Amino acid sequence: MHRGKSHSFKDFVETQLRDLQSRFGMAMWFLARYRDDDWLLLNSFGEGYDLERGDLLRWRDTLCYQRVRERGPLICTDVSREPAYRDAPVTDQLGIGAYLGLPLTDHRGRLFGTLCALDPKPRPELDQDGAREALLRQAHLLETALVWNLAGLDQQRIAEFFEEESRDPDTDLLDMTGWGRILDQERERCRDYGLSAVVLRVHGDNLNPDDRAEVADSLAALIRHQDMAAYLGHDQFAVLLTENTPCRAEQVRERLLDALNAKGLLMRCEYEPLRTTPGLVQPEVLLNGAVH
Repeated sequence: MHRGKSHSFKDFVETQLRDLQSRFGMAMWFLARYRDDDWLLLNSFGEGYDLERGDLLRWRDTLCYQRVRERGPLICTDVSREPAYRDAPVTDQLGIGAYLGLPLTDHRGRLFGTLCALDPKPRPELDQDGAREALLRQAHLLETALVWNLAGLDQQRIAEFFEEESRDPDTDLLDMTGWGRILDQERERCRDYGLSAVVLRVHGDNLNPDDRAEVADSLAALIRHQDMAAYLGHDQFAVLLTENTPCRAEQVRERLLDALNAKGLLMRCEYEPLRTTPGLVQPEVLLNGAVH
């Protein structure tokens, strides 16, 4: 497994879930992310539940919420006998008879999510010597891979940006083709790790070549090293803010505009969440040409 390669981590997780089901049974196994008070499904293996990658559940409704707070056991062979799990809203919603749940932390020591499994029926055979210790070892292995990969994401982004050859010759920022590839690479990371990102559109009117170069230099200097900038023609620039939210993007927007305005560059800026649809051009206004 190569450091920071998100597709390798996805393959690794799928292999782990398949092996866990082979060893311990249970209808479906999941890697789930805790994000914005949601339970976000990143990977799954098995059958029995109408859940797939990208699905969201309300975090406080889930058995994982109870497990993270140690209100229920790691292995629950019969959910109907465990009040914390039995009374969780998701139990009736999904029809859960047995549950396994192991919290995972990220590279900063914060809760990332859970490795968990569900079965529609009770599974008394899971109450066996060594099962808990074996599951903890598997969770530690998965958590180690998770931490390793998360810690390498910024370096991966930087490498992809500098290796991207499709650039605007006047600003040396990404051009439309390079920008599209960078967006799709970040979308893959968002799907694999449950991340979110924001796209800024920075645009002006009738910029001369010197002003255009000044905007490009300013954007490159003002954003973080793991963020990326592009010039997309018609006096339109774009910035990808990785691992970011609209709330934080508003702060970046104001800082960029203040810095540009201070140089006499009167620009406008809007932002939108990065969507996970492959090949989608963002910001969408570019699909209709230049709009000022």
